[in-house]
Order: sequence, then C-alpha cells, then structure tokens
Amino acid sequence: MQMADDITLLLRGLTTASSNSVSSPPILPSEMEGVCRTNHHISSPSHYHLPNNTQPLKRKSDSPEDHTEQRKKQKRVVRLSPDLVSRVLSYAMDSDPICVFDLLVPEWHVCKRRFPQIEMMMELTRVVTYTRDSDGKASSLTVNCYHGGRDHVFLPMKIPDHRILTLNRLYHNEALWAFCHEGTQVFRFAMDALPANIAEESFLELKGDVFPIRGKRTLDILPFDDELNPRPKRKIPGTETHLFKLFRHIIVHSPLWLMQIDARSIAGPATPISDENLEALDVDIDFDCASSLWLSWRQMPMLESVLLDLRVYSHDKNTCRGIVGKVEVMQQAQVMSRYLNLNLLVIAGLQSYSFRTSYMHYTAERIEEDDEMDGEPNWIKLFMGAVRPGGKLILVDRLTDLDLGLVANR
Repeated sequence: MQMADDITLLLRGLTTASSNSVSSPPILPSEMEGVCRTNHHISSPSHYHLPNNTQPLKRKSDSPEDHTEQRKKQKRVVRLSPDLVSRVLSYAMDSDPICVFDLLVPEWHVCKRRFPQIEMMMELTRVVTYTRDSDGKASSLTVNCYHGGRDHVFLPMKIPDHRILTLNRLYHNEALWAFCHEGTQVFRFAMDALPANIAEESFLELKGDVFPIRGKRTLDILPFDDELNPRPKRKIPGTETHLFKLFRHIIVHSPLWLMQIDARSIAGPATPISDENLEALDVDIDFDCASSLWLSWRQMPMLESVLLDLRVYSHDKNTCRGIVGKVEVMQQAQVMSRYLNLNLLVIAGLQSYSFRTSYMHYTAERIEEDDEMDGEPNWIKLFMGAVRPGGKLILVDRLTDLDLGLVANR
C-alpha cells in the first residue's frame, strides 16, 4: 500500500512537472495508433494511474497573507532525474501477470482446464522443459502432462496509460521506450491486411507482398525475411529507431480458427473471382500460416524471450496441403541458433496430434545426443542452440482433441 501511494505521488509530480513545462508539445493519441495495441485478451489496467486532477497540488492557506508565498511555490518547476522518470513511467504501466501459455495457445486452455483430472489421466496436453547446463549445473529435462502452480511461466506485461502518452514528447517517448523494451509484445495473426479490391486483385504473380492472414499490426512492426518488397516498419516517433530493435520479449500467436480459412471464405461467396486466382490466394494463405518461421531474427538482437505458435506443422491442414515441412523448420532452427541467445524459447505444436512423440526413457543427456525421436527430428536438440546457458526451451503440445464434456458425463 505504501509503495502504491509513493508511485501515485511520483506520477502526480510528473504531471505537475509537465504542466509547468512548455518546451514539449502534447502528443496526439493518433500518433500511437497501432504501436501500443497488443491485440491480445489482457484487459487488466495498470496498477498505478495518473491522478485525474492534473493541476499542481495546492496547500490550504490559513490567511490571505499566505497567497504570495503560495503563488511562488506554485511557479517552481519540478525537476526529476531522467532515470527516475523512466522508472516511474515503466512502473505505472505494469499489468497483472499472466502465464505465457494463455497468450501463446489460449484455445488449448493449458492453465485453466475444465477437467484437470481427466486431462492428466488421458495426457491430453504435454509440456516438455529442457534447461541448458550453466556454471557447473547439469542440464535437465522434465515432461509434465499437468501445468499449474510453480509451472506457470510469467513475462513482464505492460499496458500504456494514455494520459502519460499525451503529457509531452519527453514522457511519451520514455513511456514508449519502456513499453517496447521492458514489456512483452504479443502479436496475433489476423485478416485485417487484405486488399480492398480483392475482386480485381490478381494473386497469380509472385509479388512478395501478399500476406492475407499475417495481420496489419504484425506487418507494420515486425521484420520478415520473406518480404521481397519490405514495407516501412514503425519507429519511435522523432527517431530512426525501429520499434522491433527494442523488443526483448515477443509472443506470436496464430489462432486455430485461421486454419479453416480459405480464399473463397476471404473473398466472400458472391465475389466474382476466377478459380485460378482463388487457388493462388489459397497458396498465399498457406504460406502465411507458417509465417512465424520467417521472422528476421538477425534484426532483433535484443530478444531474450521468444514464443512461437507453430501448431500449423502438426495440423491436418498441413498434412493435406503441405504448408510447411520438417526441412523448413529445421533450417529455421539453424537460423535462430545463429542469431539468438535467449533466456526462454517456447514453441507450440511441433509434436502435437499425429506427431506425438514419446519421451519415455529420455534423459537430458540423451536428448542432447539423439538426432531423431520416433522418426521425427529431435526438436530440442535442433533449437537448443538458440538458448543461452541456464536458459529454458519449452515444447507445449496438445496430444489429442477430445470433447471432455462428453467424457466427463459418461
């Protein structure tokens, strides 16, 4: 409680300092559109907010003679060190923690299960955690079909307070820097970047800029190696620094319902479009389903935590259409190992459903040696190079999809 009061007083001081300063113009909210929107389901407000009354604090006066001294005190400009300003702004944007599995694969309900005992008995969900050796401490491997309690994985979450962003340029840029550099960035694929003239658009030619389900925010901020004509990426306002250069923690989520999307459902049943054009758009959709693999890791050197939704690999749609093969995933594992030095790497979907793999009799030592497991690549060995000593590599998988409501009611 005391800390909350202290932070509130500091924020009030920032507001007072801003109201006494005329050197920096206020920031319009439109400048931040698309930058601080995390497009995930967190709606928890910040723990600490700026007070609604943004006027300087006034002391009650007992007599008219105090007015002159009061006015002198009100004209004093509050000076705070840049380091203190940064810490206060960062702390003001703190949000309630949430397990990263609820952000990466929310449809699987890894943390909040309706029938936890049945799921444990049937081993529907599996979490494999490999920890690299460090400072003489041996590497370890754990395999759990239960997730909860101490098993939760948390990353710093921040939600911008737009009253901070609209104070002045200094506080706006400091808050944006803290949001990008210290908070976890959640990107979600979506169908909001489609061409407006989809009926007349031709998808037959390889143009390198057709990304039907990658999502506008993802395209506007994150760098991808498969962009033949790279589009401009968002920068810190007034600077040449791209936002992605500041990122330390990112989550890339691909909703499962996107697996059901095809060209006709996107274009609409009444849209006149040729069969050839529809098939070309279907190819673009297929390629976009695995676009987490094509992120340009070499351009994001600050990354410490990466969480990728690769459920398309083991999905039936991949089996039918051949969207992404094991060779492509193996190649990207090598790229990630070359450019990343992570404290945490979480990958969902590489061993799900028909790609279920047994870890029976596997130890950390054996997992570091074997190239294959049950005829499939040993993903832990392939991706462990992207994790620093002492870091964790986690594979989360759904082993089968059952209506547990039917099972529980039997």
